[in-house]
Amino acid sequence: MSGARSKLALFLCGCYVVALGAHTGEESVADHHEAEYYVAAVYEHPSILSLNPLALISRQEALELMNQNLDIYEQQVMTAAQKDVQIIVFPEDGIHGFNFTRTSIYPFLDFMPSPQVVRWNPCLEPHRFNDTEVLQRLSCMAIRGDMFLVANLGTKEPCHSSDPRCPKDGRYQFNTNVVFSNNGTLVDRYRKHNLYFEAAFDVPLKVDLITFDTPFAGRFGIFTCFDILFFDPAIRVLRDYKVKHVVYPTAWMNQLPLLAAIEIQKAFAVAFGINVLAANVHHPVLGMTGSGIHTPLESFWYHDMENPKSHLIIAQVAKNPVGLIGAENATGETDPSHSKLRGS
Repeated sequence: MSGARSKLALFLCGCYVVALGAHTGEESVADHHEAEYYVAAVYEHPSILSLNPLALISRQEALELMNQNLDIYEQQVMTAAQKDVQIIVFPEDGIHGFNFTRTSIYPFLDFMPSPQVVRWNPCLEPHRFNDTEVLQRLSCMAIRGDMFLVANLGTKEPCHSSDPRCPKDGRYQFNTNVVFSNNGTLVDRYRKHNLYFEAAFDVPLKVDLITFDTPFAGRFGIFTCFDILFFDPAIRVLRDYKVKHVVYPTAWMNQLPLLAAIEIQKAFAVAFGINVLAANVHHPVLGMTGSGIHTPLESFWYHDMENPKSHLIIAQVAKNPVGLIGAENATGETDPSHSKLRGS
C-alpha cells in the first residue's frame, strides 16, 4: 500500500474508531508523573454574535461586542489557571463571530505586525501599534493565567498599490490564529489558508507553515478548521517540522457521515500519531459543536447538540505521544487511481 493510501486508510480507520466509541467528554486530569505530561485546556465557546453582521458599525461598537467574548475568555483562563494549565486553546471566530462582508468586518480587525520581524508584548507595550486592543487583552490574559494562549481573531495588514495582489481597499484581511507565551509575548501567528466561504478574508500568498516551541512539551504546529482536510498546511507542517502536538481553533459545522468534528479531530491524531488540542465554537442550532484533547490512544471530548452551555476541557497530555504511525511518508501527490475524482 502506498504512503498516501496507507495514510487515508488509517485516517478513515480513526473515523471508524471514533464513531464506535470514545471518551466520555468529562473533564479529567489523570494522575501521572509531571515530567512526562503537560496540562492542556480547550474551550468550546457559545460566542456572542453580532445581531446584524452586514451592518457598518464603528470600531468602538465592534470592541464592545468583542469585549463581551473576551470577558468570558478571561474567566476561562482564570479557571484553567487554578488547574495548573500550561496551554489553553480558544476557537475560530470566537471573538468577532462570522457572516461578515469584507467591509462590515473591518471595525473588528486588529492590526497585525509580523512576529518574525517585531518582538512585541502587547500587554506591556499597549501603545506601540494602533488598533490592537484585542491582542492586548489576550496578551494580558496569558500573563494573568501564566500559560501559553492560542486564540483566533480577524487581522489587517496594509499593502501598497505596487503589490499586484493588493486589494483595491489597500489592505489584506486575514483569519488569524495568534500564540502568546506565558509572559504575554506574541510568539507567532498563523493566517488561515483554506478559507471556507469567508468573503471577508484574503488567502495569504504563501502557506504559513508555523510552529512554536514551549518549555513544557517542545514543538507545536498550528492551523485552522478547514485546513485539516488539506496537505498544505496540515500534513506538511507535521512531516517537515517533526511536530507531535497541534493546536487547532475551529468553527466546525458537523456534516454526516464523514465530516463530524470529533471524528475528524480524533482520526487525525490517530493517523499521524500526534496530540490534537481542538477548540470549537458552540452553536448547536448551526450544527457547531465538538471540541477535544485527542491523543493517539485516548480522547477527552465534548459534543452536545442540545445544551447551549459552554465547556472547558482540561487534561494531562503525554509530551511524547505513542502512535502507530507518523507523517514521515505523507505525500501531497494524488494517487493516479483518484484522478477521476478531480474530473481529469
